[in-house]
Amino acid sequence: MIGVLIVLCSLHTGFAVTHTGKGCVTGSTGVRDLPEFVAVLMLDEETGAYFDSKTRELQIRLEWALNKVNDSQKYIHYFNVLISSAIPDLMNALQFAMSLYGHSGGIHTLQIMLGCEVSEDRKAGEFMKFGYDAEDFISLDISTLAWIAHSPQAGIICADWNNHIETAQFWKGILENECFALLKKLVEYDREILERKVPPEVSLLRRDPSSPVTCLATGFFPEGIVVSWQKDGEDLHEDVELLETLSNEDGTFQTRSRLTVSPADVKEHNYTCVVDHSSLEKNIIKPVTEEEIKTNQDPENSLPVGIIIAVVLAVLLVAIAAFAC
Repeated sequence: MIGVLIVLCSLHTGFAVTHTGKGCVTGSTGVRDLPEFVAVLMLDEETGAYFDSKTRELQIRLEWALNKVNDSQKYIHYFNVLISSAIPDLMNALQFAMSLYGHSGGIHTLQIMLGCEVSEDRKAGEFMKFGYDAEDFISLDISTLAWIAHSPQAGIICADWNNHIETAQFWKGILENECFALLKKLVEYDREILERKVPPEVSLLRRDPSSPVTCLATGFFPEGIVVSWQKDGEDLHEDVELLETLSNEDGTFQTRSRLTVSPADVKEHNYTCVVDHSSLEKNIIKPVTEEEIKTNQDPENSLPVGIIIAVVLAVLLVAIAAFAC
């Protein structure tokens, strides 16, 4: 479930020159194994920080970001206290949202998301929105400073907030100034890491002669990659299963594609796995032969990673307090 929440908080960056900083706080109720409070922060697809109400310990996932902070343990302790103090506010806000919908129990979530984008050192956009039960609830129109209700229940809150324009002005300033300045600084700190190109390592794996052949591409960056199969030089789409792309713990990615083929067909035809990635001058081509195939188990899924450094959490907590009022 925590992984699902992080995916919901993710915002895909369409171009390598565009960078996104995003924070997301989620409050939930009715899910036994899920922390009632989860805060995550993201820089593009990289995990920078994570906090939940079970551990109450801020985890900075990007080592380079941690190295930029002087006296990091004092810094982490400060945010542990600050974020923990906001948990009751978010849970009260969730209870208030539930009351607007007439919900007295069950599984429910409230999310607060905000962030900004830069493209080639210029502002590329800002956003702030609230979600209830994975549906749009309230969003801020930065250009008009109007709070937009996405449900009749949200209209009750927006009517009040739109009578106090200073709240929207405050958030516009945060998103257009503080968020942009911080994101630009982070990108400058680690532009080489964020915009690096790392080629994949490609292997063919199979448990036994009767099992599908797995083409594993791992250790590549950025995320976009194409893994395909050919039979006798022609593109092959039947009996092919492409699995999802996962994050490795070092910030690179891995993906797999499986080909179901009999040992007899492998001997009779020429099968190849073709990998295309932006880091490669030419495609990697692996022939499906006994010499290339390694008899092995499919690799364990790496833990997904992806978030921004913890200083933006303080901004999120102001949003929580504003909603709870």
